[in-house]
This record gives sequence, structure tokens and C-alpha cells, in this order.
Amino acid sequence: MSNKLWHIVDVRDVADALLLVYEKAESSGRYICAPNSVCTKDLVDLLRKMYPQYSYVNNIVDVDRKAGLSSQKLKGLGWRPRKLEETLSDSVGCYEKAGLLQGSAGRNCRLPHLFRLAGDQ
Repeated sequence: MSNKLWHIVDVRDVADALLLVYEKAESSGRYICAPNSVCTKDLVDLLRKMYPQYSYVNNIVDVDRKAGLSSQKLKGLGWRPRKLEETLSDSVGCYEKAGLLQGSAGRNCRLPHLFRLAGDQ
């Protein structure tokens, strides 16, 4: 997998941000709603620590990363997003409940196609 930078936001935080912007008279312009920037390697390491029972990729290739995003303007209005660990924990719990993390016939669960391997075009 490519060690690219991911901007992760909890959908509940997006809803909170939207309501906050609508309710605050001083809000204007565009707001970036991306409180958690993490590279693939760090994300996999965090998930591995939180959920050691799952299989993870070991071959992560460094690539040029784009600049990070800032949600500082939104936080200035009083927006308080969830921590990355809470978002991941709730997401994995939801995926487990839905049966999305179960492999078939002893095979490991495959990641969605949006996660491309380093050599994929």
C-alpha cells in the first residue's frame, strides 16, 4: 500500500460542524472539516494496536504526500471533533456488527478497492 496522507472525519462531526456553521452568525465562507490527518503506516499501526486480531498489510511504500488540511477556522467557531481513536473504534464496531470484517472460508478480509496497492494504476 502507498503511505499516503489520509484526512479522516467522523460523519457525526460533519453533522455537528454543519449545524454550528448554520447557527453561528459570524460564520462565513468555506470551512474545512478534516480534523485527523494520518499517513497509511500510522493508521495501520494504530489499528493493529487497537485490534490485533485482524490481519494487516506489512508492505507500505513511501510516496510523496500532499500538504495537510486545517480545520482551525471551524474550531475557531467552537467545533470540537471526536478523537481519531473514537472514530476508528466506532467504525470498526459498526463493521463488525454488519459482518463486513469477516473473511470467507478462512481467507483474510479484503480492504475496499479505494485502498490501492503501491503498484496499482
